[in-house]
Order: sequence, then C-alpha cells, then structure tokens
Amino acid sequence: MAQLFYSPDLADRLPHNTGKISQKPLRRWQLSPVKIDNKTYYLYVEEETGLPVFTDKLGEGKFSQVAINFLNEMPFLVDPQRTWLMQNVFSFNLYRPTPSAENEKLKNYLQIIASHQAEFKETLNDNDDFSSTEDFNDLVYLLLALSGNDQEVLMQFCQLVNEEHSVKVKAPRPGAKYCTIKPQFKDPRIWADDEGKTSADNPATVQAISQNNQQMIDQFIASADSQLMGDDKTARRILDQFLNHFMLKNKICTVTTNLAAPNIFFAGTLDQIDEDLLSAKLSNFYVFLSHTGIVSQSAARDVADYLDTSYDIIYGEPELAMPEDDYQDSLIQQLLDELAPAQADIPANVSNRQLINPQNYDQAYVITAELADFKPLASRTFVIKGSSTIEELAETVILMFHGDLAHLYDAINEQTQEFYTQSEDFVPGGMTKVKLDLATVSLLNEKDKLTIHYDYGDDWEFKLYVQKIQPATNEELPYVQKAQGYGIVEDIGGVGALEQYYDDYQKGQVDPDFLDWLGGEAIDLDTVDINEFNQLIK
Repeated sequence: MAQLFYSPDLADRLPHNTGKISQKPLRRWQLSPVKIDNKTYYLYVEEETGLPVFTDKLGEGKFSQVAINFLNEMPFLVDPQRTWLMQNVFSFNLYRPTPSAENEKLKNYLQIIASHQAEFKETLNDNDDFSSTEDFNDLVYLLLALSGNDQEVLMQFCQLVNEEHSVKVKAPRPGAKYCTIKPQFKDPRIWADDEGKTSADNPATVQAISQNNQQMIDQFIASADSQLMGDDKTARRILDQFLNHFMLKNKICTVTTNLAAPNIFFAGTLDQIDEDLLSAKLSNFYVFLSHTGIVSQSAARDVADYLDTSYDIIYGEPELAMPEDDYQDSLIQQLLDELAPAQADIPANVSNRQLINPQNYDQAYVITAELADFKPLASRTFVIKGSSTIEELAETVILMFHGDLAHLYDAINEQTQEFYTQSEDFVPGGMTKVKLDLATVSLLNEKDKLTIHYDYGDDWEFKLYVQKIQPATNEELPYVQKAQGYGIVEDIGGVGALEQYYDDYQKGQVDPDFLDWLGGEAIDLDTVDINEFNQLIK
C-alpha cells in the first residue's frame, strides 16, 4: 500500500488512518495542494527518490490511477515490476497527517511551480480536455525538467524498484534440449552469495567476474548466435559495457542476478549506440546464454520482449508496446476499475478486495501439491508468500515437478469457482475469470483446494491443498519442505505415457529410440532431490 502523508491544510478533507507506519521503500509519499493558473491540483512526491505525481482530485483512487499510468510509460521498468508495483504499492492507499517537517524535495517542487507558472499554464492549455491520466504525465516531465535532475530521479526510482523486486533469472531444467553449446566459462551463479555487495569493497571478486565475462563474450562472438546482426567489434564493445561496466559499476551483478538488467542498460544507452543494433545484440546474447544452459529459453524470450516494449515506449508507439502474449493494458484497466471507489473509506472494507487480502498478504502459506492420476505418488510440500501472485504459485508448482514452462497453464479454485487464466477468451461454464498475474495467494484460505492445468496437449493436472497459513519468517520463499517422486517428463504424452515409461523402466525395458529422445540417459521417476527443486524455483 502507499501511505500518503498530507499537509495540515488538507486535514479536514482526508481521513487519518491509524496503524503501524510502514518504513518500506516506495510506500511513503508526501501530499500537498498546489495552485496552477488559479486552479488547485495535488502534488504527491515519493520521499526517497523525489518522483512526483499530479492529480486534479483527492480520493476516488485518483493517485493510484495516475501513478500506474505513469509507470506504464517508464521504459526503465519491465512488466513484472509494473505488476508488482500495482499490487504492492498502488493497490490501495492510507492517508496520514504529515509526521515530520515538510519534505525538502516537495518544498523544492512547490517553489519551482510557483516561479514557473507560465510554463505549467502553457502545458495545461495544450490539452483541450485536461482530464485523462495521460495528461498529468506532461506536468511530471515538465517539473522534473525544470528541477534539472529528471534522469536522476527516474533512474533512482528504477534502481529502488530493482532492489525491491528484481526479476528472477530462471535456469533451464536438467536435460533441456535447447542447451546445445558447452560453455567455456563458469556459471555466474557461483557468485550468487556476492550479488549486491559493493564492487569497490570486493575488487578480487569483481576481477574474477570480469574475466569470466570476457570468456563469455569471446565464446558468444565465435558462435552462430552473434552473427545475426552487426560486426564483432561493435558486439564486443556493447557487451563489455553491459557486463563489465554497467553490471559491476556500483554493486556486484551478473547475468543471472536480474532479468531486467538488459532493459535498464538499453534504456540508458540509446543515445550512444544504434538502438536496433543494441537491442539485437542483447537479445541474441541471451539466446546464446540459453543455448549454453545459463538461462532458460523463456528467460531469453522475456529479454527480447522487454527490449521491444522499451523501444516502443521511448519512440512513441505505445500501441505496440505490449507483447503479443501479454495484456498489460487490460491488467491496468482492471486494477483501475477496482480503484474507482473513494479510497478515503477503504480501510473499512479492504478485506473485500478481489486481488489482495491484506490479512494474509504478509503471511506464509504451507501448500501440498500432487501430480493427479499418477501412481506412484509424486508430491511436494512447500511454503510460499501470500504476496505471491497465482501466476507465481502456478509456475513454482510446474517447475517443482520438472516442467519447463514452455506451455500454457491455468488454475481453478474449487471453493470459489474462480478460473485464473492468461487467456482473454475461454472460461469454463459457471466460473468467474480472474487474471492470474494480478490475483495473489493471499486470497486463498486454509483447506482451499486449487487445480493447476499445464500443457493442454499432455494435459497435466496438479492438485493443491492449503495446509495452513502462518507468520512469515526470514526464510527465503518459496521453499520446498518435502518431496516424493521425480515429477513429469515434458512432451511425453501425459499421465498415461508417463506411467507406461515408469513400468518399462522398472522392468529394464525402456525402448532405445525413446531413450535417445530422452537424451541418452533414462530418468528414474522415484528419485527426489529437494535441493534441486529449491534451486529450480529460486
């Protein structure tokens, strides 16, 4: 939630919500009225970075609507981060009187507006009907430009978002067929414990990573993935800047640290390198990393989608900024629709929201999942955050059972008859459609049963049961506690084919052609490696 600390002159118009004041980054905003051309507007300023937001009304979810729209136009962010911000910062607001002296950033902005009334008036007059949330972005950009630190504020906000919500880089599942190149460098995950440390304080580690990065660049340049566009010299310069300067400038970061890193580098480097060449080389490099088994194929595709979206936002083609398999605009609209009621009254009925249950949002869920209709039993007991989305829950389950997320999936809550889906069209009869990347695990109650469908060809089903909801600890989540059985084999043909393979394996009669299809080594479906499962879902 966002906490909006308002100035004394708004005390009679806004509620005083009680409760613990959050100290989490991005959640604290200063609010003050401001006059532009003799009309009252409202200026909200994020305390740490100084990101401003303008509205023309109080309440009615106006702040969240405008803030979400502005975030949708920020090329430095990627879609999972925008969704996280919608759910964790702008899902609802609490109003509080200003607890301390006026914020210096807010005070500076108010002085700028007062001394540049002509420019702000001109911006307002350029819009015939200054009412849509898009129009307020012009005021934000003008204020940042007049303050002289527009890029600094945007990048600080982006950096803070990435510290709070980096995008996990998934590794390929064991035996993935697209891993066709043997790497001539070390897996950067060996430096996972060093990620986030200050580069200047760890010169030996930085040097080791830089040397490994150079080996990575050399192998990429020599590979077929590098030959699709541009010359070797340019590619080497781009990747050296990305890996050894941008990624290691302040804190230690590798290609397996944050999948949003290429997008940040791209958005901040466009004035130095041809944008098409820059995008192509970064995309091709991550395809190469998938071929060498460092990142998953889906991660490489995500990088390409992020770069395409960023390019379209920067060059003014927002209608193209949405990847074909995404529906970010409709997600935003759904959340905006839910924000329509006056938010000054929201604490009284906040538990009735459709996407988040604040009572369980910060709790930990202990859930058991079983592969349906397969004998012997294949099951997992795991713990996941209530703040995780249903999409993250589904992907965690699929990965724990050795799925590679190469197919579509959905989920059904048998108690509420809700259908969590990525699809815009199909909904089973009698069910309510819910976007699975907006709804959170916090909506589930103890003893709820959930069914996850994965791969509509092989038609896998995983049956989930919420064992208990408990206070969260410092333990990194999600985390597998217990496991039995290997799981599924992608594209084998479903449960029937998996059971046939299990019987053949037990008898020592696996067909040689099928063994070749598996990659030359049989899979023991009775094997269990909890450490591997926890690595897969990191």
